[in-house]
Formats: sequence, structure tokens, C-alpha cells
Amino acid sequence: MPVPDWSGLAAASLSPDRVRHLLEEWRRLPSVDAWLGTVRPAAARALVAVIGASEHFAGLLRRNPAWLASCFSRESLAGPRPRDVLRREAARFLDDALAQANHAGAFRELRQLRQREHLRIAARDLSRAATLEETARQLSDVADICLAGALRVVRARIASIHGEPWEETGDGGWRPTSFCILGLGKLGGQELNYSSDVDVMLVYGDEGRVFRDPPVAGREPPPGGIANHQFFRRLAEALVAEVSDPAPEGQLFRIDLRLRPEGNTGPLARSLDSHETYYAQWGQTWERLMLIKARPVAGDRQLAADFLEMIQPFRYPRSLGERLLEEIATTKHRLETEKAEGDALRDVKRGRGGIREIEFVVQSLQLLNGGRQPFLQNTGTLPTLEKLAEYGLLAPGEAHSLAEAYRFWRDVEHRLQIENYRQTHAVPESTAGRERLARLLGFRKTAEFDARRELHRTHVRAVYDKFLGHRPRPAAEPGLPADFDTDAAAWRTLLAAHGFEDPARALRIVRGFVQGPDWSHVSVRTGALALTLFSHLLSLCPHSRLPRPEGSRIRGNLSDPDRVLTCLDRFVAGYRSRAPLYETWTGQPQYFELLAWLFDRSDVLAEVAIRTPDLVEELVLGGRLRRTAATTDALANLRHGHGDADQTLWIRRYQQAEQLRLGLRSILGYSNAAECGGELAALADACVQYALDVVARRHGLAAAPFAVIALGSFGGAELSLGSDLDLILVAPDDAPDLPRLQSLAAEFLQLLGAQTDLGRAYEIDARLRPDGEKGLLVNTVGAHAEYYRRRAHLWEIQALTRSRFVAGHAAAGAAFVAAAAGATDFSRGNPGVAAWTADWRRTIDRMLARIVRERTPAGREKLAFKTGAGGLVAAEFRAQEWCLAHGWHEPNTRRALGRGLAAGLIPDEAGRALLAGHDALRRIEAILRCWSGVPEETLPQSPAALRRVAIRCGFDDADALLAAVDAARAAITGALDIDVPTTPPTPPRAPRPSKRRAA
Repeated sequence: MPVPDWSGLAAASLSPDRVRHLLEEWRRLPSVDAWLGTVRPAAARALVAVIGASEHFAGLLRRNPAWLASCFSRESLAGPRPRDVLRREAARFLDDALAQANHAGAFRELRQLRQREHLRIAARDLSRAATLEETARQLSDVADICLAGALRVVRARIASIHGEPWEETGDGGWRPTSFCILGLGKLGGQELNYSSDVDVMLVYGDEGRVFRDPPVAGREPPPGGIANHQFFRRLAEALVAEVSDPAPEGQLFRIDLRLRPEGNTGPLARSLDSHETYYAQWGQTWERLMLIKARPVAGDRQLAADFLEMIQPFRYPRSLGERLLEEIATTKHRLETEKAEGDALRDVKRGRGGIREIEFVVQSLQLLNGGRQPFLQNTGTLPTLEKLAEYGLLAPGEAHSLAEAYRFWRDVEHRLQIENYRQTHAVPESTAGRERLARLLGFRKTAEFDARRELHRTHVRAVYDKFLGHRPRPAAEPGLPADFDTDAAAWRTLLAAHGFEDPARALRIVRGFVQGPDWSHVSVRTGALALTLFSHLLSLCPHSRLPRPEGSRIRGNLSDPDRVLTCLDRFVAGYRSRAPLYETWTGQPQYFELLAWLFDRSDVLAEVAIRTPDLVEELVLGGRLRRTAATTDALANLRHGHGDADQTLWIRRYQQAEQLRLGLRSILGYSNAAECGGELAALADACVQYALDVVARRHGLAAAPFAVIALGSFGGAELSLGSDLDLILVAPDDAPDLPRLQSLAAEFLQLLGAQTDLGRAYEIDARLRPDGEKGLLVNTVGAHAEYYRRRAHLWEIQALTRSRFVAGHAAAGAAFVAAAAGATDFSRGNPGVAAWTADWRRTIDRMLARIVRERTPAGREKLAFKTGAGGLVAAEFRAQEWCLAHGWHEPNTRRALGRGLAAGLIPDEAGRALLAGHDALRRIEAILRCWSGVPEETLPQSPAALRRVAIRCGFDDADALLAAVDAARAAITGALDIDVPTTPPTPPRAPRPSKRRAA
């Protein structure tokens, strides 16, 4: 290993004398001298860089030479230290200190940890082994660990004096009161400097009392001590004092609490409810910007998550009024005129084109757009710049120049602060100071450094002025005719040009939309908002040249503008409060546009929306459309209705609301046909399980006495809007009272399928049970297995390939699935099933041919996308045939087809075409079902209706739709007509007689 040239390294350093003096001291320490002789050259260069750059770190190493080996080892320089490793190290010494109540010792260890880790980080940073992002993230990780450790020590000390804080629960019980620290500013963004303040906010759960002994529900609580707000005030005071204490080992951090509600005059810690009240009533624009960087740092994670969820509508509003935009401009002006350190050209933070301007551009764009674009909801500046470019809110060149400037200025900031660990942001005035700074940054000449500063300042200022300079007034509305009476002809021409088939009727509706039903009780502002909204509607119509508002999700056009306008008129009439509704729609244009697409894409859901306008508003403004919901989530929500008197109506009400949500997700493109089918199936699973729970609860049963097995599209989790639920009910073989189960089953089916004022939750089809309508509603597993062995037809065995246990008696469900798997395994022949014959495949082919012949309307074969040749049914039959032939139990058609492709049953190219064709037809089926809510097997014959379906499916006209259907059916036919060599089934063997039979 080469020996480092310490003399050469010292001479070339920024502070040769400092390096030489320290090396001379270390030469007198045998252990350090030995280390100096064996250290790797990379570590030697890093060490000299740190000593030369920072008097602070030089002094730290002088006092702690033992840190050399750990901070300048090969491992330390190779990569950032994992956060979990750092957390475990802190936990070890904190556990020991707290076990001995040695609070002073715990803080001494925390301060040393902070100093040591900053030295380690600086070694990588100054030797250029770390990126800016790594350095800032590591500094932030150290702050997180130290603050978490400080909170743990302080809370233990305060609790030992006063006891623990408790709060009452809604049911009369008690729970411990949680507390958390939220990081703001650079700490929140994980972008700390070496000498940054840490901006924090302190939150506790709820008001209550402090007790020495835990209170017990149902009993008189023990004598209470101080109130929760007093406990947490003392906790906050102690935390700030300890963290900010300038101890011999060095200060942990300077804590800044001025960003809390009411600033310096507000309480140091507040409850969650108190924060919510403050931001709802008095929150200001600068606080919205500040909270964008809020991040959990220490304490209770669930409380921090609750806080972030609570402030989400405030920091990322879904709509912004003119007043808020004016406040943003005012905040920007105040920041521009804020005094910079030194002067505006030397201050890298507050000066022109500096860090503050980059952050303000980023956070302002987040505030304006984050409510509509969740991926902009980020605490870090550099990751957000990438997303702003990705979503077109910044040009790629602008985002790149801001990112490069940000990295440069933050690098400058680090080098300024690292010398004496002083919080400074000003480039030195002296030539020597600037020359030293330039060398620290890797520039050979000061002039190069100055030129780079000016370049970045110019780029940043250009983007800053573009986005946050004087905002131009919004452009006037596109040229709509001025008057409904004198310009009626011009209105009708405009409407006809935008695809309205009855312009005269549409004009009457537009007039009422703008002027109100009696044309006299609408304010001038409300009328102006109505015209803005109607202009928005026109931008969605066919042949429109009007620009769509920002945030539009669907690229196509409305298929039926007349119907959309009629539905909007009915929605407004049902909402009643016209003025606030128009204000909401104008501030939330995506809400208005979503309704337009809903009215255009779904007749059945449009009626639900018109009857329950508050439901749609809650779905949109509550942000629920972007959320998927598993069966467990839906079941938990359903259980909130246990107390409802009419459980059938409760199930229908919840199911209808969720179907509306899932339909909107599909219409807006948040889910595709397969995903929507799975979500609808998950909802059905939850409703089935809940109905079983209701029946069991009514009859005092600990659990459901039978299992529910799904078949058909329900079994395959391929439901569409309004799909029937094919199911059978199975009891365990030892069920004690089978006749009683029939009445329980009838009650269960009634809960799901009975008519209510809101319609039925589901049409239930239980005819696939053994013996169909003549058979028992519930029968045992053994009876089902016996039926499938001896009496079931082949089509019934085929239906079993799509069976899936949904809910109820788990053991009976598992036993049935196992029996079904055995009955449907034809891979080696299946003599134990009477329906199996050597030519079972031909029987299935004949069944398919019969379906094609009998269910395809005469003269409409070209439109029969489902039952026609090469339609969805053909793909489903082949999938089920493969499952039988190979012993697969795969209820989902697409996954079964994919399994056949993976197994090599058809060539890759044909298999991919098959899957694409299946997906295309499934999408068309889902779109048709979304419109009508009833089964659709053919496309409409009417040219006008067919054109509307084509537009809903994303095609320009009916011919394009028909061509796509032809191509999909041809792909399915071509793939499924391929003869695949298969091993002939093993002929049935005579059963070997058992010893009992032989005897």
C-alpha cells in the first residue's frame, strides 16, 4: 500500500499551516502516528481537505483523535451511512442512559454523535465522494435521530416528575396522549446545511389530564395532576433548552419554532384539534407554502400522519380563488424586499436569483397545482423540480437550470458555513475570501467562480420573473354571442357547430343555466361564471377549437352534448344553491368537467349523481377518486351501518355510492377495465360478507354457518357495472340443521337482492347450484361433490372452473374449492366425474357453436362482439377448456389465457394477439355496461347510437370502432383455431377393489 505524501498534501491544502501543526501533534501520539502511516491515499486526501476547509473540524479532531480511524475509514468514505445503523447506535447508548436515569449523559452522547457524524459527512463531501443530495440527506438524518433521542430523554424526565398524559376516548375509556415533532423548512425537505437551524412544530393528540397511575375505563379516574397542555408546554420548553444548550461537547441544534401557529406569541405545543381550528379560521398563504415541507421527524408516527392528513386540504387546496392568488403575489413581493445579508448579489439565500427564489417558484407551483397533481406533493426541492418538468408545469430547460443553480448555491452555502460552523449565506467581499471559496468549490480561478455565480443568478431570475412577476389579467371569455334574444341565431349556429343535435332546445337550457329558471334572480357575477362554465363545456364538444382548462384528464370528446347539457341543468336544479355551486365549479374546473364526462359516459350513474349531488361533491373534493379500496376497506366501512334499522337499504346505499366512485374512476382513466372489474368484485365480496354477518348476528350465531362460492364473472373478479352475482351456498358436512340453513340462506339473499327505494344492490343468480332451481339453496360439501361426480352435466363442470370462495364458513369453502379442483381436473382423464368423456372437448365446441348460433341476432353478426364468432364468449370457453385439460384452477379468464400462453399452448405472437383482442372487447363491454348498467352482447344498430358508443370507446367514428372489433375478433379466432398437439387423455382404469370389498 503506498504511503501518503503528507508534506505534499499539506502544502497543496487550503490551510497549509493548520494541516502541518495538526499533523505534528498527531505524530507525538503513537496510535495516531501508526494510523497516519498506513492510511489509504484517498482517506489522506479527505482528511487534509477537511482540516484545510474547516477550523471547526480541525479543532474537533484535535480533541478527538480517536475519531480518525472511524470517520476516515474506507467504509465511511465509500458511501452514506444507513439511517437504521445510526438509529441503532443511538438507541444503544440511550437505553443504557435511561435505564440509569442518566439524562445528562444521554445528551452528552447525543452531542458527540452529532459532531462525529457531521465530521464523517464532511469527509465525504469535501473529498467529492458524496453528491449534494447525499450530504443534505445525511445531515437531515442525523438531525432526525438526535431530535428523536432528545424527545425520548426529555419525555422520560418530565414523566418521572409529573406522570403520563392521558385523554378520554369516545366510549368513556382512556388512552395515552401521543406527541410528535414535525420538521419544516430545510429539515422537512431533508435538505439541511451543516449549520442550519431546525424549524419544527410540536403537536400532541388531545386535551386531558396527567396521571401517575393509568386510569381504567368504567372506574373513577385516580386523582389527576396537571392538564395535558401544561405537560406538553413543559416538555417543549425542556426540549428546546436541552437541544439548544451550548454544552462543552457542542450544541445539538438551534431550534426555531417561529413557524408555529401565531408565531412567537403562540403556545409552543398545540393539540391536533387546535391546529385544525387555527388553519381553518386564520391560516395564511405563507403558512400554506411553509406546510408544503412538513414531515414527520420524531415521536408518534400515527399522530404525525393524522396531522398531515388534517392539513392536506389547506396546504394543497383543490381550488384557488382570486384572493389567494393575490396573497401569493404579496408574499412574493415581501420576500423580494427582505433585506439580504451583505447585499443582494452576495447573499446566496435571499439575494437575487438565489436559493429562496428557487424554493419560492417550486412551492408556489406546488400550491397552485398540488391539489390536482398528487405527485407534486413532495417536501424536497430537487425531486419536485423533476415532477414539475414531468407534468409540464416547468419547461425541461427551466427545471434543469433551476436544479443546477440549486445544487451550486447549496454547495456554496455548505462551504461558507463549514469553516467556523456559523450560519452565513454571504459570499466574502474580500478577494482572498472569494479565492478561498472558489478553491473549495473546485474552481481554479476566482473569475470562473464569479462567472458561474452570475450565470446561475441570471437563469434563476428569469424563471422567477416569468412565474412570479406581475401576473397578466386572465384573457376574456372566448367570443360567445352577447345576448340570448337578439343573437339567438348566432347561438344556435354555435351550438350546432359544437355537435348539439337540437340547437333550439339546447339554447333554452343554456339560457336557463346562465339566467336562472325565471331569467331574473341571478347576479351578474353568477351569470358571468355560468358563461365561463359553458365555455368550458364547449371545449369538450366535438369540433371545438377552444382550449381545455388545465387538468383535463380525458382527451376525447363528448359523445352526446345535448344529453350532458340536460343532465347539468337537472343537477343544478337538484342542488338548488346555484351561486355557490358555480363558484365551486369555477374554482374546481375538474369537478365540473368530471360531471360532464359522467353524464356523457353513464346513464345509470348520471341518475345517481343527479339524485345525490352531495355524494358526487364529496367524492371529488374529498380526493377519494384516486384511492383504490380493498375488500377489507369496504367491509370496514359497511360495518359502520350495523345500527341501521333497514340493513337491505344500508347495503344498497353503500354499494351504490361505491359503484358511483368506481365508475368515475374508470371514466376518468384511474382504472382500466380489468382493474375496475376487480374493484367491483372486491366491493361485491364485502357486501356478501357483510350480509352474512348481519344474518349471523340476527340469529345469535358466532359465525356464518355456510360458505359463499362465486361463479361466472363474479368468480373471475371480472364484474361490470350492474353485473349479476352468480353464487352457490355450501355447508360443512356436519351441519346440524340443514332445513334451518335454507331459511337463513333465503334471508341472506334477500339482504343482497331485495328491491329498495334505491333499487337492488345486486341481482342474485343461484341457479348454478346442483339441480338448479329445484335444488336446495344450501347443501353440504359432500352433497355437492357427489352431484359433480355422478349427475352434473359437462357445462356445470365447466362452470366450476370459475369458482372462488368469497366469504362465510372458511373450512366449508376450502373443502368445496378442493372438491371443485378435483372435479375439473381432466389432465389425465377423470373417470370419477360422469360428465367426463373422451370427446369432452368436442362437446364444449358444440356448446359454443350453439351459443354463437342462438344468441347472435339475425343480421347483427358484425355487431356481436360477445357472442359472435371470435367474441368474448369464445375466449372464455377456450380459457375454461384449457383449465379443464391441464388441471388449472384459474377463475379469471385473462389470467387463464395468459397461463396458456406461458405454457406454450399457442405461439407467442398469436397469444399476444389473443390477449390484446380479449382486452379490447372487455373494454368495450365495460364501457357499454357503464352506460346502461345491463348486460350488452352486441353493439347498437342505430348509426347515431353506434357513433356515440364509438366516441365513448375513444374512436373518431363508428367505422373505426367496427374495424377495431373486427380486428380483435379475428385475433381471437386466429389464436383459438390453432391445433395444438396434446397428449391423449389416459383411458379410465377399472378401480382396484379394496380389501373390504373383496372380503
